[in-house]
Amino acid sequence: MIPTSPIQAKRITQRAQDAAKRIGEKPTSVVFKTAAGATLPAQSLRLEYDNRASLASSAAGAAPRMNLIIYGVRGHPSLVDSVISEGYRFNFGGDAYTVIDVILQLGEIQGIAVAQG
Repeated sequence: MIPTSPIQAKRITQRAQDAAKRIGEKPTSVVFKTAAGATLPAQSLRLEYDNRASLASSAAGAAPRMNLIIYGVRGHPSLVDSVISEGYRFNFGGDAYTVIDVILQLGEIQGIAVAQG
């Protein structure tokens, strides 16, 4: 992400610092596996349950579906950007999750992950 002005750069930095502070309040070490099977180094991210439980249906029947929101940083002056991508897999709370969507924000990256079963 290339800032278009000094004001934009300042906003990105401030938002990234705010995101890092929120992550630091409730950090979780996450190790992603890419769709190709490569294991990435652990990252400190914030994970929050999405309380909208739903059912996933298939030929085998219905199963509960749990969603997580993943929060990371982008554009922080002293931290490496978080790496989150669709198709990445990870384990959390005894469940296996897959990232199904990524949202890029100023200073922050968010992901939506789903576990079925």
